[in-house]
Amino acid sequence: MKIRFSKLAQVEYNEIVIHLFDAFGIEKAEKFELQFKNNLKQLKQFPYSFSSFFETDKRKFMVNPYITVVYFINEELEYIEILTFWFNRSDPQTLLKYLE
Repeated sequence: MKIRFSKLAQVEYNEIVIHLFDAFGIEKAEKFELQFKNNLKQLKQFPYSFSSFFETDKRKFMVNPYITVVYFINEELEYIEILTFWFNRSDPQTLLKYLE
């Protein structure tokens, strides 16, 4: 399956990498990118290997203890869409409302 990013997810990814670089240096930014890419490899091979996001048709995986990625599998069109990057300390009800 192909993986694509929502416009929001593209912006969020870039903001996270820039923030990590500015605040913690290149090593932290590269570590985040590597963790994310490793998860994408698994996602591409086994899209259902990660858990459901609450009781929705979305799924999630943690990149690190701070950030979770929410995605959707479109079986009909055979792609996986990365919807958003979620900061784990945020209220999940806000995200649920956004994803409706």
